[in-house]
Amino acid sequence: MMKLSRNNLLTLAACAAVWLLIVVRIANHEPEYEPREIVAAPSDVQSYARQQLNALQKRSFAEQREFCGVIAENANGTLSTLQVFEGDIASCSYGDAGRVGLNPVATFHTHGGASVKYDDEAPSFQDLQSDIATRLDGYLATPGGRFWRIDWQSQTANLVCGEGCLEQDPNYKPCPAFEPEGQYDIKRLQKRFRETPARC
Repeated sequence: MMKLSRNNLLTLAACAAVWLLIVVRIANHEPEYEPREIVAAPSDVQSYARQQLNALQKRSFAEQREFCGVIAENANGTLSTLQVFEGDIASCSYGDAGRVGLNPVATFHTHGGASVKYDDEAPSFQDLQSDIATRLDGYLATPGGRFWRIDWQSQTANLVCGEGCLEQDPNYKPCPAFEPEGQYDIKRLQKRFRETPARC
């Protein structure tokens, strides 16, 4: 029952993020969003996201909450974080993080501290749906120290590096019986959610 509550919260957060983007664009009379070529190298964006997430892990564990943010670049491809937002135990909303002269290129978020109540070691299908809707790649850090990349164009979540490659929650206990796979699409994430045991 708790896992269902987490997924409901994530769905609402994803919908809120998409709604906010639409409202901001209408208010600014912006044309319909078209994907644009990103100046920064994909490896640089991924490395930057990894640094940001690793720096947030200990706080995320200590406060038992998710943290999220948006990575942007300027015209020269220099990367920066627009703002880091505090979420709760099961969700985080990016809010309005726009800044003149900077273009969003990716999102990132943590999954809080280790908990037997949630399947935190893989992205949720709401995580994947949210990045597809905003047309931005997403990066995720788990309590076990896994680092994921959500590719909005291929609509897949891909494990960049496994357990312990980022800061790991001291309370994390691996679950060998339900080890995450290396790649998921929405259908496979939904299947994982249905089959995830309440406890390892």
